[in-house]
Amino acid sequence: MHLTCLSLPAPDCLRRAIIPAHDDLPALPPGQAARWCADTPVTCGDDAATQVGCWTGRTPLPHPALRARHHGAWQGRALRDLPAQDMAAWITDPHFAPPRGESLRDVLARAAAWLSCCPTDRGEMALVADALVIRALVLATLGADAAAFAALDIAPCTQTVLTFHNRWRVRETGGIAAF
Repeated sequence: MHLTCLSLPAPDCLRRAIIPAHDDLPALPPGQAARWCADTPVTCGDDAATQVGCWTGRTPLPHPALRARHHGAWQGRALRDLPAQDMAAWITDPHFAPPRGESLRDVLARAAAWLSCCPTDRGEMALVADALVIRALVLATLGADAAAFAALDIAPCTQTVLTFHNRWRVRETGGIAAF
């Protein structure tokens, strides 16, 4: 089984240091990745299902465990407007969650749970998700915890390949996704 994970482009609001809202999905450009997905089952977070469907021309298999991190009351707010103490905790404490939001640990747990239930009897599958979700899948594959999160980068618009041979393995990260 090959699971090719395509990381979404970063939302435009991040360039302005604004935390994305759930409806701040980046535009998915047409290109080789869409053609590549043409013959492969595609899954994604339920927040991106419509957009991924338009991009690939097919109906993806959405799953809530693959959605982007929920930032709760911080959605749409500028980083400079958030309390410095909370920002520090958000960066360093995997248990910290913004008000009505989700902690990093929560994202890691739901991604790991999805991977443990992912069908392994298919030849190929594509996943289109936020880079943070793909980082969580790589950490789950490696058996790493939240402490390793800061040591791993998954750039927007790249591909990460996981394979399954009796267990999940990381084959590639940072590959050009050819969006």
